[in-house]
Amino acid sequence: MVIEFDKISSHSPIWVFQSNKILDSLLVTKIEVDIINFLNNWTSHNLEIKSSYKILHGLFLIISVESNFSNPSGCSIDKLINFIKKINQLYDIDFLNRLNISYRDGNMVKLVDIAGFKKLILEGTIKSDTIIFNNTLNIKAELNENWEIKASKSWCKKYFYGKQN
Repeated sequence: MVIEFDKISSHSPIWVFQSNKILDSLLVTKIEVDIINFLNNWTSHNLEIKSSYKILHGLFLIISVESNFSNPSGCSIDKLINFIKKINQLYDIDFLNRLNISYRDGNMVKLVDIAGFKKLILEGTIKSDTIIFNNTLNIKAELNENWEIKASKSWCKKYFYGKQN
């Protein structure tokens, strides 16, 4: 059962899937139809799951489950991952590639692979205070607190070791 994203409690689990490319508005609309259909039929041990989603910046698919109502089981999480795999195949995108890094360049959100990220650090384009998107969130509250963070406060900090910014 799909509910409004803002109605999901802050301590509810969250999954952040990052696309391998920026999605145009037509593709976002098509994906949203599929997501709504999936979430409206998503169950855990034959019990409906209250859930919601957001697509942000044409890049991030965020799914959350209302933990005050139901908790997803391992099998229901497998269903979610299989659904994401279907979306990937259907629309020739990849929401499961964790080797890309997204960051802010002014008001724009950009996406680069790890090799490109390291190169941009060496060139001085990306600095330790560049905002990156931390997609390793566990609960909804972290979207506001820990999603957009300085690179130096993220797992990417290792790429700045010995580099003066």
